[in-house]
Amino acid sequence: MQAGFGKSDITPRLGVQLAGYGPYRNRAVREIVAPLHARAMALVDGRKRAVLLSLECCGTPWRLAAKIRATVAARTGCRPEEVFVSATHTHSAPSIHGMFGWGEADMMYLETLPVRAAEAAVQACANVTGVEWRHAHAPCEGIAVNRETDSGFAMNANLAERLDPAWRPAHPDQTDPTVRVLAAYARGKLLGVLHHFGCHPVVYGEKTAAIHGDYAGMACLRLEKRHPGAVAIFLPGALGDINPKLNHRVPRESRLALRAIAQQYAAAVTQALRAAAPVAVPTFNALRREVTFTRKPWTRRAVERRVARLEKLFATPGINDNPFAGGSPPLMTNGMELARLQGLRQVLTEFRGQRAPNPPINLHGLRLGPVLLLGCGLEVYHSLQAPVLAGSPHPHTWVVSLVGGCGYAPDAAALRRAGYAADFVPLICGELPYARVHAELPRALVKLARDLA
Repeated sequence: MQAGFGKSDITPRLGVQLAGYGPYRNRAVREIVAPLHARAMALVDGRKRAVLLSLECCGTPWRLAAKIRATVAARTGCRPEEVFVSATHTHSAPSIHGMFGWGEADMMYLETLPVRAAEAAVQACANVTGVEWRHAHAPCEGIAVNRETDSGFAMNANLAERLDPAWRPAHPDQTDPTVRVLAAYARGKLLGVLHHFGCHPVVYGEKTAAIHGDYAGMACLRLEKRHPGAVAIFLPGALGDINPKLNHRVPRESRLALRAIAQQYAAAVTQALRAAAPVAVPTFNALRREVTFTRKPWTRRAVERRVARLEKLFATPGINDNPFAGGSPPLMTNGMELARLQGLRQVLTEFRGQRAPNPPINLHGLRLGPVLLLGCGLEVYHSLQAPVLAGSPHPHTWVVSLVGGCGYAPDAAALRRAGYAADFVPLICGELPYARVHAELPRALVKLARDLA
């Protein structure tokens, strides 16, 4: 089996709107701290091919992901279902649709993105060669914090205290304390490394307007500088409820935090690379499928009533276009309510009579010897990973969030709260909320893992 790596530039021009951090904030790009890249790994075994493509973006809506897969396939000769499309989830990248209100997508950027990203795959295919694989994991503590069960939103946390590499969260067991690597070498030289860790790339806050790959992207650049010619590919783990220890800060503090956390994370990956031992990867196997999960049983009439209530809000005398009006808590601002209205209208257009829409979720498995990548088109909550790892027959299973999709896979506690992750995020994606995704998604991923055994 052979492998190759490549990368291409997908940096936007100044002025496009950024994704993430709430609706209608008009975060137009004012500076480029670091370029954005698509990074790719190509695998070849006789006539069998597969491409793993990672984009430094917030997420790829499933229609856009399908277009990217088709573009890569046309450029490389593989089939669309053989292209594994991942997103790093940086919130300092352009909006590319998928979430109402979360930045207006720039059509020039959106239209050119698939072919620009595919160039990384073309380079990877041109670079295929015989490789030796090495695998390891290393401690990666003191970077992440669970925002649901700990002080995860660090807007007011002590900056100096959390900049200290010795800082640890109150509940480390509810974060990802480990980074995992799978590295490819040829003649003793590092060609490419996959590194997998579960933590949101949201060090830069909503008051910033800069382009970069956040802590993960900046760490990739550090690793590539340290290993000239190598390509470092970040794969986000179960990060749905996991934030970096410093996030949502003002610009000056964001810059300090980005430098410190990127350095700390890159050091953990470097430690894993040094400890990596050879593993046999005689071939690879890939399997992609689309699945549906049970949604909340909202009828057409129930959705119409919700739409009518929101339309009445925006027809109230004295209303204005300030998205931050509307009082407290933050999830009840007018910006949030308009995003909710748009999502509900989208849901209505997709009803078929009284039959509610239920768009599919992308699942994509890629097995390389003892390592299995289990990709899901949602941001998987941390606790959902445990039953997948327990049920997978593979020695090393990596749950990869945001593979060909957008949205959340919340745990049971978040579903009971029916708040931001459980109810609101599906609506801003134009979908009905899930009813039992915390149980159905792990079962679907375990089935995929067993089918690839």
